[in-house]
Amino acid sequence: MDEENQDPTIGHKIVSLHRELMAIWPELSRMAVAIYDRESDELKTFVHSDDGQPSLSAYSARLSNVPSLKVLAENKTDRIIEDLRVFEGAESKHCQWLLSAGFKSSYTLPLFGHDYLLGFLFFDALKPNYFDDLIVKSLNVYAELIEALLLNELAPLYTLRGAINTAKHLTHQRDSETASHIKRMSHYAHLLARKVSTHFELSDEYIEFILQYLPLHDVGKIGIADDLLLKRGKLTPQEYEQVKLHVDKGLQIIDAIVDEFDLAQIQHLRILYNIIGAHHEKMDGSGYPKGLKGQAIPLEGRLVAIADVLDALSHPRPYKPAWSFEDSISYIEQNAGSHFDPVCVKALVANSEEFRQIFDAFRDN
Repeated sequence: MDEENQDPTIGHKIVSLHRELMAIWPELSRMAVAIYDRESDELKTFVHSDDGQPSLSAYSARLSNVPSLKVLAENKTDRIIEDLRVFEGAESKHCQWLLSAGFKSSYTLPLFGHDYLLGFLFFDALKPNYFDDLIVKSLNVYAELIEALLLNELAPLYTLRGAINTAKHLTHQRDSETASHIKRMSHYAHLLARKVSTHFELSDEYIEFILQYLPLHDVGKIGIADDLLLKRGKLTPQEYEQVKLHVDKGLQIIDAIVDEFDLAQIQHLRILYNIIGAHHEKMDGSGYPKGLKGQAIPLEGRLVAIADVLDALSHPRPYKPAWSFEDSISYIEQNAGSHFDPVCVKALVANSEEFRQIFDAFRDN
């Protein structure tokens, strides 16, 4: 899949829209979308456009901890703050950032799709009392367009995931992986991507698609016999070779579904292919299927490798009991540079308490 031939991403479209708006209202210095995840109650920076102002990236907060925005979502209403100095003394990172960046007033709207909260759209200006009735009416038209853009971006992805879940059901595929395992892994990799975003210069849009695509990482196991996936005890070398084929099978399944459902327009498909194809590679070249080494392993694979092993070690499998969360972290730390990316491992260890919170939040039933 060649991403260069795809349509512009939503991030590029937001930048283009912002430029159009600034041609009319030059003081409208920032336009940003934060996306909402119902499972975790997280509101996360997603895409933004600014006029040379500092950007707020790789940031998230629980919506339940931001009552002012929660009220907007519940009442489906917008909000104008005529003078952002009302936030002076506020402790939240977002409020402090708005003031330090020099913004003076703001206009905020919740975004919905099929009656579900998608996130929030933020407009910030360099002048106080900037958002008069004329500007607000015009911006509301753009808000409807951005809602449609978000739905257009996410709907094909949900179709892809739905098709794969249907295939799993029809083939009666069974695995030791629970729904909670998928959620933990997804949030581990998402958090890890945020923690290394500065080092690897990752966009919020990229980080979000790690979360969205990760549940498909082992889709190829649909094509592996249940007696191998559920075997209690160590696999024989021959059986292990059969299980390893799930990576190539997964890539083939994605190719087939993308073609069958005409989903080539899905943004960032390369992220998905790299998650599936590279999460069993190891830094020393001893992984599979290609035996890639070091930086030749796509970053998506290096992120997911840590998330996968962390969850596999810290939970029981048919062939082993669960390790403690601390021992699982220690194992990954001991294998930095051989199995795991050292930069990612360092971020995991430094923020282990945040990863532990994910471990606690998505326990198996």
